[in-house]
Amino acid sequence: MRKLSEQDIERIVSLLKEGKPLPEDYKANLFDTKKEYELIYADKEREEDILADTMVVPLQPVKTFRNGKAANGWTNMLIFGDNLQVLKTLLQMKQEGKLKNADGTSGVRLVYIDPPFATRQEFRGSQDQKAYQDKIAGAMFVEFIRKRLVFLRELLSEDGYIFVHLDMRKQHYVKIVLDELFGENSFVNEII
Repeated sequence: MRKLSEQDIERIVSLLKEGKPLPEDYKANLFDTKKEYELIYADKEREEDILADTMVVPLQPVKTFRNGKAANGWTNMLIFGDNLQVLKTLLQMKQEGKLKNADGTSGVRLVYIDPPFATRQEFRGSQDQKAYQDKIAGAMFVEFIRKRLVFLRELLSEDGYIFVHLDMRKQHYVKIVLDELFGENSFVNEII
């Protein structure tokens, strides 16, 4: 990144007034370009908007599970609800110091997600009851997953791990999203 001269600034202002694109060498000086690469697709939201615009919902305990000798009031939770709103609520709990591990550290140490695989199908249970729909595909699927990963990144503790279960349909897109959100060097391994 180089310092812009008065002449550079005048040229930038002139190009903007004329509605012309800026040369690439100016962009690094004007815009936050900390990401080496980024997946671009329709309706991709800014991380800040995802975190700010998602609604917090109150959690209503149904059943509490404690390990034999719960330390510091630590419990496991089984939560039923819209997972995006629940993630926002858990993030609020973390920020308030209410989401702690058994040893008192903040955040979540292990996340395992098994999202839909973008099959565009409806699945039924063993009694032919409706189980779930997997209708979201394309860019909508990628953004659906990305929104949740943004929250999960914020929820993870410093020594936390995330496991994402996918098949061959979308794993490559989600890997790029994971690299974008967590950094490519955070990737440990792929299990097949």
